[in-house]
Amino acid sequence: MSELKSAWEIAQEKANKLGKLSSQEIQRQREQKCRQIAEATAQKYLDSAEPLNLATELNNYPLEERDLIGRAILNHLIQAMGLESWSGTSPDPTNECKIVVAGFIPASQLTRCNRSGGVHPRLEKIVQGIAAMGPNLQSIVEQIRELSQEYEQAAGKSRQAIENRGREILHQLRVSGTAVDGINIEATQEWQQSWHKLSEPFALRLDGLKQELINSI
Repeated sequence: MSELKSAWEIAQEKANKLGKLSSQEIQRQREQKCRQIAEATAQKYLDSAEPLNLATELNNYPLEERDLIGRAILNHLIQAMGLESWSGTSPDPTNECKIVVAGFIPASQLTRCNRSGGVHPRLEKIVQGIAAMGPNLQSIVEQIRELSQEYEQAAGKSRQAIENRGREILHQLRVSGTAVDGINIEATQEWQQSWHKLSEPFALRLDGLKQELINSI
């Protein structure tokens, strides 16, 4: 019966194995470790309700690893940007009001769905993190903010036009009062088709700006 290995023996075996790795393998493992740290840190930043200083978080790691971790954090934040994170709109809304009559929700199932204009909080959090980690990226970040505002305005006009048509339909069905204010535009087929058509050129422009960020890291 073989004896159980002590903790020291296991650690020694690992050390010996590490010593046999090539410099390329050691570097690859180091990069993988830094990517894992970066992904966890970036996700913590995005999910946290409390302010998180990414620069301070980065200082918790050895100086020789900070550059790798920092660039990986930036890459994670860049990839987290998408049109759906800008306005809260999406082609497949996850609310419960999806039964549509004449293109709109019946009066008995209407739900008030308020949308605020301006830069969406999640996008603003992402771009603030990018700007904090890469001050040289500020000009591209501002272009993304401007693109977001342009998209919000275009989406707002499209939403308003569809909502006006919906109000007219409800008026013809003799639905009035506060129920009309609860039209769930984003649960309609017309909005989903409009969203796809509207978002395509903005998505292409966003992809271009994201690539510029990646190239500048």
